[in-house]
Amino acid sequence: MERISVEMVFRSLYYYARAKGRDATVELIPFLVEHQRSFGLVKQQRKRQRHHLAQALDIWADALT
Repeated sequence: MERISVEMVFRSLYYYARAKGRDATVELIPFLVEHQRSFGLVKQQRKRQRHHLAQALDIWADALT
């Protein structure tokens, strides 16, 4: 959830409105899911974040199982 860019979701609403004007059957959520890569809706996970996550899993692996 925290990787979704709220700003880019709002920006993509313009394109959804244009698509809805051309085709009344277009639904918001399926449209955003289909075009999420081109709109940049999901933030990429940075290398530093992956490193910290892997390190945390190494430390807490025994406690999680």
